[in-house]
Amino acid sequence: MGGPDPGRGDRAIFRKRAGTLVDKAHALASLYGAKVYLVIDHPRATVVYNSVADGQWPPPEKTMEPAYPHVQRLTYSDMEIAKGSAENDEVKQLLQYYDYRSQLLQSIDEQDEGNDASEESNTSH
Repeated sequence: MGGPDPGRGDRAIFRKRAGTLVDKAHALASLYGAKVYLVIDHPRATVVYNSVADGQWPPPEKTMEPAYPHVQRLTYSDMEIAKGSAENDEVKQLLQYYDYRSQLLQSIDEQDEGNDASEESNTSH
């Protein structure tokens, strides 16, 4: 009989996320005919998914560039930079939206003040 397991939640999340990756890889292969090779290597587990059963996929690294000249290679750093850029873009868009709303409200207030002034001059005549 053991006590509480502090790593249990992390293990469950890891298992769920790894399963989601495999499901998404399989969906790409089955729905769109993509060749997918996925390796998840972690001290908790190593999972390999290959959508091509004959073992000819993926091609060896040295033949990747000649066979696929437009290959897009992404690293962990690339994704982190893109994530930061996306977050910055969202913040920029949000600030632009607030600026737009502020200008819009200001112009509405100015129109209301102009309308109030013209109504006062019409009622005083």
